[in-house]
Amino acid sequence: MTKLEDSQIAQILPGYLAGKAEVQALSYALHLAVERLARYCGNIGVFSAIDTIPEYALDMLAMELGTQYYDGSLPVQAKRMLVKNTLAWYMGAGTPASVEELVRTVFSRGEVHEWFQYGGVPYMFRIVTNADATAESISEFEKLIERVKNVRSHIDEIIFARGHDMKIYFAGASITRISVDIGWRE
Repeated sequence: MTKLEDSQIAQILPGYLAGKAEVQALSYALHLAVERLARYCGNIGVFSAIDTIPEYALDMLAMELGTQYYDGSLPVQAKRMLVKNTLAWYMGAGTPASVEELVRTVFSRGEVHEWFQYGGVPYMFRIVTNADATAESISEFEKLIERVKNVRSHIDEIIFARGHDMKIYFAGASITRISVDIGWRE
């Protein structure tokens, strides 16, 4: 059985066509292209093997892909998830959903509100989160936002909302007095 990368088109053509110099040249050129394609296809397994490749290969793959939010000090499972999601994040880059995903990745909870949702200036947005943050983490976060957000959009503000769930008990009473007078009053 002939392998695809070892075959040439001239092998399956009728003799009167296969003998022409132009056909042989085209057949050889296609053969070289198919060989190259077969070599490249051998590397397809990298993405299907992300769960099994060693950590140093994850680091190199993340660098090659330009994986967003990647940090070499993260646990191996987090690195694997980041590398797996790289291409999907690039496809959604510049959308409010990508900014919101970044907010959830960094702060673990938060929402993105666009200008028309809160009555702001066009092409502005704000982030509402209840996370604890330091000045350094906020400045680092703003740099990440600049890489992920739409070029024309700008961050208006980051709101750190604090809340506490509690039960409030309320009691009320109503006193109604009915008086009935019989007779004359003087």
